[in-house]
Amino acid sequence: MYIKRYSASTVKDAMKSIKAELGTEALILNTKKISSNTGTVYEVVAAVERDPKGGPEAASAVEPVSGSNRRRPEELYANMASSTSVTSGGTAQSAPPVVSSSPVATVALSGAGAEADRGVNSRIEEELHEIKEFCAKVMAATKTPVSKVIGSIEAEMLRNGIDKRLVNNILIKSCSEIADEKMSDRLEIQTEMKHRVARALKVQDPLTDGSVMAFVGPTGVGKTTTIAKLAAIHALKKKKKVAMITFDNYRIAAVEQIKVYGKLIGAPVDLAKDPMELSRLIRSHADKDLILIDTAGRDSSNKAHIGELQMLAELEPRVKFNLVLSAQMRDTSLYDSVRNFSSVDIDSLTFTKLDESDVYGPIFNTMVLAGKSLAYLTNGQRVPEDIEVATKERLLDIFLPC
Repeated sequence: MYIKRYSASTVKDAMKSIKAELGTEALILNTKKISSNTGTVYEVVAAVERDPKGGPEAASAVEPVSGSNRRRPEELYANMASSTSVTSGGTAQSAPPVVSSSPVATVALSGAGAEADRGVNSRIEEELHEIKEFCAKVMAATKTPVSKVIGSIEAEMLRNGIDKRLVNNILIKSCSEIADEKMSDRLEIQTEMKHRVARALKVQDPLTDGSVMAFVGPTGVGKTTTIAKLAAIHALKKKKKVAMITFDNYRIAAVEQIKVYGKLIGAPVDLAKDPMELSRLIRSHADKDLILIDTAGRDSSNKAHIGELQMLAELEPRVKFNLVLSAQMRDTSLYDSVRNFSSVDIDSLTFTKLDESDVYGPIFNTMVLAGKSLAYLTNGQRVPEDIEVATKERLLDIFLPC
């Protein structure tokens, strides 16, 4: 990263010098007015990825990341949604988002090149992180109304559990879109933040006529109750023909529980002992509008369980997988679940127990990490009342309550 300081009698003159030497892709890090006995000058700090005079290259091209399941979460947040730089004219230019072929992490910086380049790319990523951290610190360090507003918003987002790298990314890119005279307007900043976050969110109700959905996830997250709620809504309210199949041979109580729900809503419930039998049962319910599959709660690193799910996917390609996670879980456990269950090509996410959590940022962190749509939210044990289809409006309310 090449950084240079420019001084001129006006900001416009400094910008002209930056454009002439560094080009239109320069990133403006800081602008400061300096008064002295000899007059007033404006100091502007700018940066570009490489020395314009032909010095050592300081950044590589952005490209899809391979093997991202093994990357650290902080690397996966480095470039949320799109890469934005402030040009000499003060406007923002957005590059296309980086798309990965991996089921996990659709947003990341380059770092998956040849083995010899990995160390260099790692240092580059660290430098880019430091630049973004620097921008946020500069804004917070100056005792101005702008820094107070931004500092207050940042603190509220961090208290809600949103990852610090994401907070800085959102704030910096949001501020780059706001005119200077409105930078102390809290509502203006919040509105731009919500627009940016909304564009990064993906929501979808995956259940349609003919759907076959298997709900997977760790033990104790509420898969069985979630299935009961959805089955009741579709069978009783939407008058659909629903079948439930339990693929949980380890918890007798869970099997009995789902059978009770089946009787109450008038939906058949079958028990499958292995992927082959489960495939046969799915085909036997060809007349149903909806087939919901309850799976055993297992640690996401359980290779035998993941192997059974992979076999099911091969036997029945039309089965979609919904990963159910608890809002009470924290980042490390959520990331591990996303990585390990992604080997069965997760279609969507569900978050349960919102009523038992006091922070919701980890849900947002996980959505960015997984790059998957959020389907449902649950906030209680009542069947079927305590479940809702996820919407961007609802997510913005819990992610950015400020």
